[in-house]
Order: sequence, then structure tokens, then C-alpha cells
Amino acid sequence: MFMKSIILFVITSVNILFAQKTNDTVAKDSDYNCKKTQNISFNKLAQNFPLNNTSKIQIVAFEYKDRFENKEYAIDSLPRIGNKIDYKNLKEFRSLEMPKITELCDILYNFNFNPKKEKTILGASCYMPRNAIVFLDNQDNIIEFIEICFECWNYDVFKESNFGDFCTGKIE
Repeated sequence: MFMKSIILFVITSVNILFAQKTNDTVAKDSDYNCKKTQNISFNKLAQNFPLNNTSKIQIVAFEYKDRFENKEYAIDSLPRIGNKIDYKNLKEFRSLEMPKITELCDILYNFNFNPKKEKTILGASCYMPRNAIVFLDNQDNIIEFIEICFECWNYDVFKESNFGDFCTGKIE
């Protein structure tokens, strides 16, 4: 009986000890080595593609469609008709106001992997994007978008604009 109590005490102590270490590690690395590495102003960013052609930015949610459905390759999963968003096939969308556009651009361009730390990349191979950040011109034509899969922490940039490193903390 005494021996069982000691074993139970040791197992409980070890579990508590490891649980605390795990929580400390997660808290310490919660940014996944992603930090603000530059401070380019929105006015400066707005001079470059895609922002220099953008009149509206929308955040959209949609149902994932398999890229290889019907054995035809689709270049992305964003519902669209030609070069316009297919709103009837979106689950939800929001147009961003200027304060949110400025905040989004700060995150996209100014946050990157911390150069003083080893890169921490989380991900899986599921890639089933259901969200996107869409940059539209003054006639609502899509000029750029970032397709995002929050389940596997992955993304795809439509025209390969340079938004910096997509560290996991940036996607968060």
C-alpha cells in the first residue's frame, strides 16, 4: 500500500512537472519566431503592387473545392467568374476599412521570421483553403489574392506578390 502511494505520487509529480514545462515552452514560442522586422509605412507600401492598384480589400470565406475535380486543373480555390469574385458561392465576406487595411498591410509586409532565431514552421499537407484576402481594383476585378488554409497553416499567393515571410505567427 505504501509503495503504491509512492509510485502514484512520483507519477503525478512527473506529469505536473512536464505539463508546466510544455506550457512554458508554448508561451515562449507562441510567436513561432515571427516578429516585426521592419517598419515600412503604409504610404510607402501603397506605392507598390498590389496596393498601388487596389481600391478595395476583402476578407472572404468559401467552401473548398478540390483543385482536380473533373480532372481539370484549377489554379486556385477562390470562387470566381472570370476575374471577379463569385459572391453567390462565398460563405461570408467583409470589406476592410482603412484602419484595418493599414493593420493588415503592417502584418503582411513588416512581420517576418526573427533573424536571430531558428525558423519555426508549423504545417501539414492537407491544403484545403477556405479563406482568402482579396485585392480588388476600382471595377472589382481581382488583381491579387492570398488563399489561406488555417488548418494546415499554409497559403498560396495568386500572382506571387512579395508579402515577406509567411511565418506561422503572421498567419495567426
